[in-house]
Amino acid sequence: MKSKKKDSKVNLKKSIKNTFTGEEHKKHLQHGAYTSLMTVIVIAVIVALNLIIGQIPSSKTQIDTSAQKLYSLSDDGKKAVKNLSQKVTLYYYVKSGTEDDNISKLLDNFKEVSKKIKVEKIDPDIHPTFAAKYTSDTIDSGSVIVAAEGRNKILTRENLYESQVDYQSMSQQVTGFDGEGQIVSAINYVTNENMPVLYNLTGHDEIEMGSNLTKSLEKSNIEVKSLNLLTSDKVPDDAGILMIGAPGKDLSKEEADKVIQYLENGGKLLLFTGFNQDDMPNFESILTNYGLKRDHGIVIEGDANHYIPKYPHYLIPELDSSSDITSELSKDTYVLAPNAQAIKKLDNYRNTLTITSLMSTTDQAYIKKVNDEGKITAEKSDGDEEGKFDVGISVTENLEDDKTTQLVYFSSAEMLSDDADTLVNGGNTTVITNAVNSLCKTEEAPTVTIPSKSLTAGNLSLTARDAGFWSIVTMVLIPLICLIAGFVIWMRRRKQ
Repeated sequence: MKSKKKDSKVNLKKSIKNTFTGEEHKKHLQHGAYTSLMTVIVIAVIVALNLIIGQIPSSKTQIDTSAQKLYSLSDDGKKAVKNLSQKVTLYYYVKSGTEDDNISKLLDNFKEVSKKIKVEKIDPDIHPTFAAKYTSDTIDSGSVIVAAEGRNKILTRENLYESQVDYQSMSQQVTGFDGEGQIVSAINYVTNENMPVLYNLTGHDEIEMGSNLTKSLEKSNIEVKSLNLLTSDKVPDDAGILMIGAPGKDLSKEEADKVIQYLENGGKLLLFTGFNQDDMPNFESILTNYGLKRDHGIVIEGDANHYIPKYPHYLIPELDSSSDITSELSKDTYVLAPNAQAIKKLDNYRNTLTITSLMSTTDQAYIKKVNDEGKITAEKSDGDEEGKFDVGISVTENLEDDKTTQLVYFSSAEMLSDDADTLVNGGNTTVITNAVNSLCKTEEAPTVTIPSKSLTAGNLSLTARDAGFWSIVTMVLIPLICLIAGFVIWMRRRKQ
């Protein structure tokens, strides 16, 4: 027994000794060293990756999964701010913990597009006097202050988000996010002192612009002023563009001459006409001077794909893909032109004029004149002029001293209204704003308008042919399929 205990003690001592000095010890040391080395390498790789990822712009690491890409910048937005000539700071004036995720990410994306843009978050609780540098008014938390040297613009949350009254609940409902458009507009404003002025001719029962178009022009930083040419010697020198919005009565010869004089000096004219049977020779002289005339009848569309159901005089014209004004809109935008008149070229006009179609009907359209009873019927009759007619036209003329005269003419006064614009989800406002921006575009004061991003479902724009097709599908085809399926099931069960 003593010998066994002694041997046990010897073996234990030998085992312990081998653990620290033998092969087993070496294996433990090697395994531990390897594990430690791998741990250090993994930690080093993680740290390096974090440092690398930290240098990558958040626009590359954050995926905008929202359906409307709410905080991503559009191509137009990137172009508008990419080559700024001066530094701009975007102050997000918001209390900590109440930041809006869309606004925060949008501001970061602006910073990453241009090195001239700096973003700072200002907590009004910590900096209570900060806003006083820019305004004497109270600024609500959640606002964005866009500031450059000597100029600034304040965008409240109400500016960045669109809303309208829900009459069922009698509450405000947020309908759109206009963050990108408003911030691009503000940056354009603070970096350009000379913004365009649009003079709107008055005194002839002209049509007023709808609120949709008015807001869009404001976002383009275009100042709108009224002009009475009876009391003015000429169109003012600071006019970026002159607008004549469907006069209900004729201009005087003196007024028409002043408009022509303005255009012959490189002026820009945006012109609308409404259905008017009265002769207006002085007004027509402006069109004649630029190779155009208007037909006194109303255009009726014969292609059911290009008018509103049951209203063939409510045209959905084709947009020309060759014009700068409509080329990028031709596939995705609908325009509604009610009661339009055909715009025609004169047989002879000076070869310095370039006349380009913007919007036209199909070749199945025809023109209806007022009948002996003073009415217009939509039914096609023998003798009605038919063919493809322009209802939107652009005219340019290059002059001496690098001046260019431009005229954009739409022959539907109702294009200015909110009602027509709403039916095509803002398509009319988009086209008209594009025309205004094209007319006002200069190197010193470029204009760009980024549309708001909708947070609600828009109107479904259906042509007459679309409406007829879906009526057949829902009222005939689907019930017929159900009847056939039911009959087949009944026959199978009967045979069983």
